[in-house]
Amino acid sequence: MIREKRSYVAGDMCDSKLKLSILAADGIVENAVTELMGDLGIDGIVAMERYKAMWLIVKNNIRFVRRPAWREEFTVRCYISKHTAVKLNIDTIVEANDGVVLIKARTELAAVDLENGKIRKADTVGFTEDMAHDIVTEGLEFSRFSKTEGVSVDTVTVRSTSLDYCYHTNNIEYVRFMLNTYDSEFFKAHDPEGLEIHYLSQSFEGEKLDIEQLKEDGDLFRIRRDGSEITSCRLSWHDAEKA
Repeated sequence: MIREKRSYVAGDMCDSKLKLSILAADGIVENAVTELMGDLGIDGIVAMERYKAMWLIVKNNIRFVRRPAWREEFTVRCYISKHTAVKLNIDTIVEANDGVVLIKARTELAAVDLENGKIRKADTVGFTEDMAHDIVTEGLEFSRFSKTEGVSVDTVTVRSTSLDYCYHTNNIEYVRFMLNTYDSEFFKAHDPEGLEIHYLSQSFEGEKLDIEQLKEDGDLFRIRRDGSEITSCRLSWHDAEKA
């Protein structure tokens, strides 16, 4: 199944340049993945109620070709592009009205058993091979991040409004935490090229998270709780004048 949806850039999706913000792009991708899984009948709610499991986003890789502007229309296309015994790759393509690709993304999912916390095989959580398509978007391979320690840039406390329906910190909130380490002058001078984030563990309300940054092929961030890494993310940029 390939899920297709028409949309446009609303006001609350814009950044200060009146273009689709990084957070809104991340939201479009995660919503497309969630809606596709829902249409296939294997979304997180079904997994919890029927299979006593939970689908988790393990990795997300978003590439920006051109960010659409306020009120610009676009089409979101989403499908399972690859799968293993325990993981699903879902590709999301955002296209302009003329068919030109604006944003492309790959999301890796895995299912975890709610009772023992172990990874479940995808076919035990409702997935069947006929749900996938042999269409793989180029340029979305996941990276192996450096283990070199970075410099501390911020500490945040997880608040109630940052939680998802499972009472874990929402995936997009980690991106917000990292983006908030930049000032407005940086965003004036730069535009995003890519965002690749790996989720290693979860955090909860009231916990303090330390954010560190390393300059390596862009900005490599790590978010730690009590010294243990729970999320890592590379944000890459180009000068705004080259947009």
